[in-house]
Amino acid sequence: MSEIEVTLTGIAHLGEAIGKINGKVVFIPYSIPGETVKAKITKDERDYCKAEIIEVIEPSFFRENPPCRVFGICGGCSFQHIAYSYQIKLKEMVVMEQLKRIGGFENPEDFVKLTIKAKSPYNYRNRADFSINKQNLLGFKMRGTHKFIHVEYCHIMHEEINKMLLMLQGKSPRRKTHNVTIRYGVNTEQMLIQPEIDTKEIETGQRFYTEKLLGKEFIISASSFFQVNTFQAEKLIQAVLDYINEDDTTIIDAYAGVGTFTVFLAERAKKVIAIEEARTACRDARMNLNNFDNVTYYCKKTEEVLLMDDIIGDVIVLDPPRTGCMKEVLDAIAKKKIKKVIYVSCEPSTLARDLKYLKEKGYELIEIQPVDMFPQTYHIENVALLRHKFAIS
Repeated sequence: MSEIEVTLTGIAHLGEAIGKINGKVVFIPYSIPGETVKAKITKDERDYCKAEIIEVIEPSFFRENPPCRVFGICGGCSFQHIAYSYQIKLKEMVVMEQLKRIGGFENPEDFVKLTIKAKSPYNYRNRADFSINKQNLLGFKMRGTHKFIHVEYCHIMHEEINKMLLMLQGKSPRRKTHNVTIRYGVNTEQMLIQPEIDTKEIETGQRFYTEKLLGKEFIISASSFFQVNTFQAEKLIQAVLDYINEDDTTIIDAYAGVGTFTVFLAERAKKVIAIEEARTACRDARMNLNNFDNVTYYCKKTEEVLLMDDIIGDVIVLDPPRTGCMKEVLDAIAKKKIKKVIYVSCEPSTLARDLKYLKEKGYELIEIQPVDMFPQTYHIENVALLRHKFAIS
């Protein structure tokens, strides 16, 4: 493949810097908008190409030396070479670009607020999923391949997880597995390690652990989803609660998980209808919500519950997976004319798609609050507030 020299002018939603060469858009990871680089083309398609950086000819003012020895190899981080303040700026640019290109919002800067930054841009993750090789060494997979990389320290993992990572190197799992999961309760100091490991040094094989958010304790099973950044999760919850007022008497919490939002919504509203389809999360949620008699919890698909005639609310909180909401969910929201939608999303492209659809169904976008849950990566969480036009008038 040929070598090119290109000046980069923008950022793509998967974290690659972009430029143009011979009329084609070129995507180059681990580079920064404003830089001039020499790169090798690795994929050449009709209307775009991809390349790998060879040399930075004119570096960005925001370029830093990444602390991790396997940065760019393991693929877990994409922004360690960029100053944290500029990572935030790039993520805001991505959110606005997706809103304009996919969502059809002509002036996205009118909606996107300043990002809620992370106090600690490193050592924040409370969950690690390590690969394990035949020698029982722990590590990650090389970017874009299944090749194993031995790792003894990860700069974005919590320090307690890194301690466990060292202790578990070379230890044998008690069942055949390709992965070892370590989860840590930052505010409770509880640990979960799965599967059970043949060691007497530490306890392993826990079925659940607990974590506290804003003083509330949550039981979390080994397979249940929970936000990986504890401190930013608390800010995310507060961002959602800021959009709740006294008139919101009945709130629907869709994709409710273990009840992370539900617990706090139940303190604000007369009635909360929580919906979650994952069985383990449903079981956890029922324990986490045991003290609330104003919560009705459905362990079903969101689209099934919203089609029920008696499911009516003033507000709906949506926190779907990365793929976004199914069309049936958005149609049901519009049909019921739920006056306020609070949409929590970790994927700007599907958020923009769903916001466009809701706009077509009579909803008006008020604002979007980005929350940086994942420093050193291209991922960004957003909380979007929409109101139905009849509610605004």
